[in-house]
Amino acid sequence: MNLVQRFINPMLSKEFRLRMRSKKTPWAISLYLMVLGGIIFTFIYLYNNNQAYFDPQRSREIFMMLSIFQFAMVSFVTPGLTAGTISGERERQTLNILLTTNLSPSKIIVGKWLSSLSFMTFLVIASIPLYSIVFLYGGISPSQLIKVFGFYIISMLAIGGLGILFSTLFKRTGVATVVTYAAIIGYTIGTYIIATIIQDITQISSMSKTTATYWMQILYSINPFTAILSIFDEGPVVALNYYMGGVSSRGPQLPLEPYWMFISFFSVITLISILLAIYFIKPVKKKLLRRK
Repeated sequence: MNLVQRFINPMLSKEFRLRMRSKKTPWAISLYLMVLGGIIFTFIYLYNNNQAYFDPQRSREIFMMLSIFQFAMVSFVTPGLTAGTISGERERQTLNILLTTNLSPSKIIVGKWLSSLSFMTFLVIASIPLYSIVFLYGGISPSQLIKVFGFYIISMLAIGGLGILFSTLFKRTGVATVVTYAAIIGYTIGTYIIATIIQDITQISSMSKTTATYWMQILYSINPFTAILSIFDEGPVVALNYYMGGVSSRGPQLPLEPYWMFISFFSVITLISILLAIYFIKPVKKKLLRRK
């Protein structure tokens, strides 16, 4: 066994080959790109309106809508790919056999996690040429394009980590999938509602506006849909940043930009989810207190 093979995760290699050798894979990729391309060219045709030129501002709007649409697809598809990985093995009664092999729990979880996300990652990467069509019309900087795809990757890793965790905790795939969707939707809506409630409270109470704005910035920065809007200098978090910078420069400031706050927070969620999944999949756990 050479040095490269020693560091290859056999679970990841097996799952990736099985998924990519399926006849449905090329058809799914083609259909996804056709739908995405149809949306792009439809908006370009509607916005052009028989003009001899294309307004870069329109290109920026199409790019924003395309980014939000693809993120919604990532959020919708990823739980379905990951929430049944461990629970499916348990339902097929193959999990105990898998745990008796030489594979460690960490290799099993990481292999299942990455292999489940490989298909969605391939879809996102395959959509880059479609984004470049919009990018050629102007209105979008290269840094914004890179940030959007970085946003997709970290979101997939975090949502996939939650799916793996719930798949480990629950015995049924259906329950794990529903709980994963509920957690994602509840988190997205919950952070936005709490930020709105804080804004309403400051209008009827004596709470410091700078303090309230600071917490609203944090909540909007870790909310997926408001965070992706901040990449294009749009959305509530950008307006709050202008307020904090122009009205109260002495108030509390965010330690990072909204985009990097989102990346950091979701990276922590990913790490915690994977570590908990590795812990709960172990067949034998050491007890802290043992009765004599």
